[in-house]
Amino acid sequence: MTQKKLVNTGLVGLLMLLATTGWAVPPHSQVLGLLEGRHWQLNAAAFRKLGPGTETVLQELADNESLTNYLRFRALEALSAFPEDETAAFLETFSQRTEPALARRGVEALARGFGQTHPQHVQRTAAALSRHPSPQVRLSAGRALKGTAPEQFQRFMRAEPEVWVREALSR
Repeated sequence: MTQKKLVNTGLVGLLMLLATTGWAVPPHSQVLGLLEGRHWQLNAAAFRKLGPGTETVLQELADNESLTNYLRFRALEALSAFPEDETAAFLETFSQRTEPALARRGVEALARGFGQTHPQHVQRTAAALSRHPSPQVRLSAGRALKGTAPEQFQRFMRAEPEVWVREALSR
C-alpha cells in the first residue's frame, strides 16, 4: 500500500511540475490581451514569454473569422516572432487562401519573420501572390520579393501591369 501511495504522489507531483513549468498552452484570453490596445506595437519577447503553444493560439486567432480584422492582423504580425517551420508553413498557406487584406498581412509577416531564415517560404508565397487580382496584395508580394529574391523581383517588376505598384516598389 505504501508503494502505491508513493507512485500516486509521484504522478501527481509530476503533473503539477509540468503544469507549472510552462508546458501548458497559454489561454486564448491571455494571448488576446497582448493583441489589444490602442497604440499596439509588436512585443515579440512578451509573446515568446507565454511559452510553447503560443504560436498555435496565434494561428487559431488569425484563422478565426468571428474576430475583428485588426486582432487577426495583429495575430499574423505576432507570428513573425516564432521563426519555426510550422509557423512559416501556416503563414504561407494562410496567405494564399484568404481575403486580400489578410493575404497582405500574411505575406508581410512571413517576409518580416522568415525572410532571412526561411527565404524559400517567402519566395514561394510572394510568387503565388504576384498574380493576385488585387494590386495591394501584389505590392506586398513585390516588397517580400525585393528583400529575398532580387532576380525574381526584377521579373515581377517587368510583369506588373499597374504603374503605381511599380513606382511604389522602386522607392
